[in-house]
Amino acid sequence: MRTPLIRLSAALGASLISSVSLAQSSASGLNEYTPIPLAQYLQVVKENNAIIGNKRLGKETAAAIKESLALYQFRPSVSYTKGTFYQQVPYTPYSTPTSNTYGVNFNLEGWGKRSARSEYGDAEIGRSETDYQATEADVQTVATLGYVDALRNRLLFNSYAKAAKRISTLPANAQTKDSAQFLQYYENASAKDLQFTSLSLLNYSGGALKNLPLPIGNLNVAPQAFDPDKLINQALNSRSDILALQAAMNSAEKNISMTKANRNWDVMPYVSYTTTPQYDSSGYTYAPQNGFSAGIQIPLPVSNFLQNADIVQAANQKLGIEMQLRDLKEQVRVQVMQALLQYESAKQILAQANDGLNGVSKTANQSSAKGVMDVRDKEGALIDAQTNHVKALVNIWRQSGNYSMPPL
Repeated sequence: MRTPLIRLSAALGASLISSVSLAQSSASGLNEYTPIPLAQYLQVVKENNAIIGNKRLGKETAAAIKESLALYQFRPSVSYTKGTFYQQVPYTPYSTPTSNTYGVNFNLEGWGKRSARSEYGDAEIGRSETDYQATEADVQTVATLGYVDALRNRLLFNSYAKAAKRISTLPANAQTKDSAQFLQYYENASAKDLQFTSLSLLNYSGGALKNLPLPIGNLNVAPQAFDPDKLINQALNSRSDILALQAAMNSAEKNISMTKANRNWDVMPYVSYTTTPQYDSSGYTYAPQNGFSAGIQIPLPVSNFLQNADIVQAANQKLGIEMQLRDLKEQVRVQVMQALLQYESAKQILAQANDGLNGVSKTANQSSAKGVMDVRDKEGALIDAQTNHVKALVNIWRQSGNYSMPPL
């Protein structure tokens, strides 16, 4: 069943209907929202994002190339010769025989060439697969963080709208009037912020979403405890960028083997068949003749003994990747520790924000404008703390090679 299109106030619930107006966008039709959970949104990104799609095509290309590399390079060729014809007759009577020669020759690859190419093709398939996975993880991580920002703005809108509704039930006075104006201003601002961040989510969907995606859920994700050593070990074994470099190094190693095998000698045998029809010459009749010939050619790879630039190039390619991988592993240790420090700080701020809201909820007078505003301030602070906590959690997961989705 098709998800109905809803305007912002309807999407956020009938109880939150207010005077909120969206930014002027009716001409583009982007003033309507369609609710979408994070898992569904990331699936849309995976299937329609062009960057991910190009890497998916790279996988298919690598598989097709592997098939061609695994074929034996036979390269047969055929020839046909008519004649020989003489333009001058040396004496009379003289008859020129019109023979026909059919030939075939082919190339026999040097030992190890085909197997080396096949192994290189397998390595390229593995490299393209890890490259695809790394790209998918990077794009979906950015899309996840954008979704979290949009969800934050939706929850802030809820918070302002809920407080405005409570204020509207209180006796009218200068304080409630000021509070209502304040809440209305930020309610409008958060609605525009929501539209802005929802528009940003369209950047990753490849045109598959025709309306503004409205994030659903909440940011109340339980804090977690991490072991630094386990995080680093997991990162070194699971991070997509490390796996991609390891696959590239394996491909470079197979390229060295293929380069060396390509220097092996080829052999080119050939065979021909000649037919000469019956002919008369000098008073004699010559019967039809058939003849065979065979031979072999062995090209001498003299240049291989004079230079080794191809081997040096292949070896240096692998060496360069090894150096990148070594530095990346050192960077991973630092990145994990930095992410852990950020997460511990975000977790501490989240605990303080929870305590702040719980405390003011117990002491604030909900029958006064000040009490309502105090609760709303602490609620907004908690939403911000939850946002930072979720982002820090996603960051530490990604830095340690965990590509799970946060349970929003």
